[in-house]
Amino acid sequence: MAQHGISRPSGEIVRNEPVRHDVWLRNRLTGILTLTLTTPPGQYVSPGTGRLALTGEGPTAVVAQQAERAAGTPVLPGSGIKGAVRTHYEILSSSCDPFAWTDRSRRHEERCTRRSCCEACSLFGVLGWTGRVSFGDAAPLGAGAVQTRVEEVPTPWGPHGDKTRGDFRIYDQAESVQFEEDTRTWRKRPKDLTREVYTGAFETRMTFWNTTAEELGRLLVAMGLGADEATRFDLRLGGVKYDGKGAVTVAPTRLRLSAGGVPGVLAEEACRQQCRAWILAARTSGWGRTFARTLDDLVRTLHRKD
Repeated sequence: MAQHGISRPSGEIVRNEPVRHDVWLRNRLTGILTLTLTTPPGQYVSPGTGRLALTGEGPTAVVAQQAERAAGTPVLPGSGIKGAVRTHYEILSSSCDPFAWTDRSRRHEERCTRRSCCEACSLFGVLGWTGRVSFGDAAPLGAGAVQTRVEEVPTPWGPHGDKTRGDFRIYDQAESVQFEEDTRTWRKRPKDLTREVYTGAFETRMTFWNTTAEELGRLLVAMGLGADEATRFDLRLGGVKYDGKGAVTVAPTRLRLSAGGVPGVLAEEACRQQCRAWILAARTSGWGRTFARTLDDLVRTLHRKD
């Protein structure tokens, strides 16, 4: 993850046979955790589809990139939630870079397989292995919980890592610029892209199989649910992260354990208390001590406004 400018402890990536998920193991935790995803003030999320549509009516109608829906209902795709959490989990663990194979100079590196996985691939999956955690599509928390509007956003401009020295952000929040051949100068581009965006509260479910308390704690930390304000951050989703948007605050609300603990349902404060216990198990483990600085770097990066 060096391309993100986040320091990660050096060391060899350890690969092991992944934990099975075809049966529930007694010494592991299996269940469903319900989460709310809420856009903070001044934020919105826009999971784009790549499709354009005429939005609004009359003189105010504009062509905008549609946001994702399921049967006409606004959703945040579970695949995007899983991808965002996995990225943070990879940074905060001794895990492989799944994109190494796209770099010709790194194609000789060992890859994870269904029989030999790093920490992240064992939990989230790899080609031929589905992993032990999944996220459902996030739907509105209730009637009227999500509002839709159209926003003008900067046209995304791809960052060039070879030209950006020093501290490099996960999300490039600078205004878009374009090189003008006639003047041989870089000029800021107008905000000429319109998108449908969502604000409000969504709900999703994370299903997990045969996990440890430490793994669940690390998952929660990767969602921004730190043990204190210094280690908390908003998860970034959707297609406007480059403009500093797409933030959602994650909160656990309901837990159903099926194996590895006392079967049953924990709601609200009881659920949050159990999640805090898992986070504590992760933070006080060898992982917490090893990756404390990396977590600090990640939090600072995601909190940047410039």
